[in-house]
Amino acid sequence: MCTAIVGFDPSSPVPLLVAALRDEMTDRPFEGPDRHWPRWPRLIGGRDALAGGTWLAAAPPEAGTPRVAAVLNGRLDSLTAPGRRPVFDTTVPPGVARRSRGELPLRAAATGSLGLDGAELRAFDPFHLVVADPGRAALLSWDGATLVEREIPRGVSVVVNTGLDEDAPRAVRHRPLFEAVRPAPEESALRTAREVGEVWGEWVRLLDEAAEGGARTALGGTGEDDRSALVARIELADGRTWATGSITLLAATAHTLRYAFTDAPGDPAAWRMIR
Repeated sequence: MCTAIVGFDPSSPVPLLVAALRDEMTDRPFEGPDRHWPRWPRLIGGRDALAGGTWLAAAPPEAGTPRVAAVLNGRLDSLTAPGRRPVFDTTVPPGVARRSRGELPLRAAATGSLGLDGAELRAFDPFHLVVADPGRAALLSWDGATLVEREIPRGVSVVVNTGLDEDAPRAVRHRPLFEAVRPAPEESALRTAREVGEVWGEWVRLLDEAAEGGARTALGGTGEDDRSALVARIELADGRTWATGSITLLAATAHTLRYAFTDAPGDPAAWRMIR
């Protein structure tokens, strides 16, 4: 996951809204959102077919508190070399078996916390983890040495690979756009909605337009690099592509969770309601 837009306001008819964009190698296999994990049978999310985890997991009301957890890789390194994929720091000490960050959203969505001690955390590369429910939203950030928890404020926030970074080009450009059209359907409409636009309103348009506009290209391939773009597309020297391959939309109240997904960003017809 490389961008998470979080609309959090406990006083709103829909306290929690999330738009999460996943950037990954386009040839990395995954399974669409479902209940994939016997250990966490009620959690819903897309499954990474290689490591078995997920970039985002959602707990529905029948699991207790509706909750969303989404992970972003932390401490983004340079994107200056044309034809190179983004490089992220690793802090896992020699001799320690590295664990997939795809485990983290499952743990957090199930319980609201990671349940990992310092020794266990050292097996993970740096990350930012959004953990949110209708009453509270937080960002857990691990740099390889310290786990820091920060409250996500009321309003709309844009989380990127440097965390809650208000000066990040994506945040500067897109936070006010999404905040200006934050949807707030009533509970009854939220429950009965059949179309994505009935729940997320203008957020769907903004995401579709973002996917059809400029991209973060790291000056590789064709097209001008747009550091403020929500979507990424980096053509690698070996012919592979690092790109925004899917977008997830969540909306949660104390009693309702709605979930939409597309694996064809930019195509309005590709959105589908998961629940």
